[in-house]
Amino acid sequence: MRTLVVVLLIVMAGCSVSERPSAIVRKAEAAGAGDLSPASTVAMQAWLERHRDVARGVDRMCAAVRAKAPAQWADTTEGRLCTAARSVVMSTFKPLESDHKTYESGLK
Repeated sequence: MRTLVVVLLIVMAGCSVSERPSAIVRKAEAAGAGDLSPASTVAMQAWLERHRDVARGVDRMCAAVRAKAPAQWADTTEGRLCTAARSVVMSTFKPLESDHKTYESGLK
């Protein structure tokens, strides 16, 4: 019986997926996001919306990784974080500066 339990524990431990450490994930966790490994993209996005400066920094770091990432990268903690950061940064609006000139069509 003990042998069976030991074998099952070894098999279960072998089935766990461990991700390589990521500087991008560590940056967000150090900024106060907590452990991101169990968090969904939606949860990460909600946190990043309250910390837009962190979202901009993470998005800049993700640009190089995103360009070379394999398909399964989006399912990793780093991939989910980068997706959330991209969504937040894309929805951050900046006011446009204008010279206040108006233009009309040439047809009268």
